[in-house]
Order: sequence, then C-alpha cells, then structure tokens
Amino acid sequence: MKEWLFGIFSVALIITLLSLILPEGKTAKFSKPFISLIAVIIIVSPFINIGDFLSGDITFEYNKTIDTDYEFLDYTTYAKIDKYRLNCVKIAEKNGITESEIIIKYNVDENYKTTITGAEINLKNAVISSDEEHIVILQRLENEISEYLNVDKAGIKIYE
Repeated sequence: MKEWLFGIFSVALIITLLSLILPEGKTAKFSKPFISLIAVIIIVSPFINIGDFLSGDITFEYNKTIDTDYEFLDYTTYAKIDKYRLNCVKIAEKNGITESEIIIKYNVDENYKTTITGAEINLKNAVISSDEEHIVILQRLENEISEYLNVDKAGIKIYE
C-alpha cells in the first residue's frame, strides 16, 4: 500500500515537472498522453498484476492452498445416511410396520466415499398393522430395503 501511494505521488510530481519543462507545441501533444497512460497504469497496478497480464497469464490466485472442510464432509455424509434411513422407515410403513427403529450400516473411505453395507431393523416396539402373516411381511420388507439400499439380503438384519 505504501509503495502504491509513493508511486502515485511520484507520478504526480513527475507529471508536474514535465509539464513545466516540456515546451508547448508538438512535443507536448505526444508526451502528455504517454505520461497520462503511465499514471493510469500505476494507479491501477494494485488491482491488476501487470507482469502476469503481459505474459498472458491472467489467472488470479488469492489462496494457493485448498483446505478440506472435514466437518462439512461429516455433515453431508450423515445427512445422506439419514435420508436413506428415513426412506427405509417409509418402506416399512408402506408394508404396515410403524414405530420401527432402523440403523443404516455404512463405511467411509479415506476419500469420503460412502458405501452402505447393510441395515439393522429393530421391531421390538414396532406395530404391524396388516392381515398378512408376519413372516411374509418381514421377507418383503427385507427384499425391498435390500433392493433400495443396493446391498445383499445378508446385510439386512431384522430383530424382533
């Protein structure tokens, strides 16, 4: 900032001195626009890196490092898993099972890729409101949740 202000002050001083020294006439017609151009470049220089502009590289890098926001990644992973859990609850309710507790089992690798490995469905406090046999309802629930989560049926555990 100090250099920029010093540059502006210097250009103003030089312009003043040159306007006093240069004679009026043809020379002044050519020199004054040139001096004005230099003044504009110095005033604008903090906003544009002139060296990069002249070399053709006009990318602006404000922060050269990119930090990973692990809290945000954890939040989005949890939100995605919770969405799967809520959809599994809806599948259970569609099959006549209310008040079930569903836990989605998953793994997260070092690149934050989430892989669903299965689900645990606790029916201890659940209410099954259907005239079908419970075994048929539970098999259908296991099939639908397995298909929805795209996991093997062995990954779906139903507890009564």
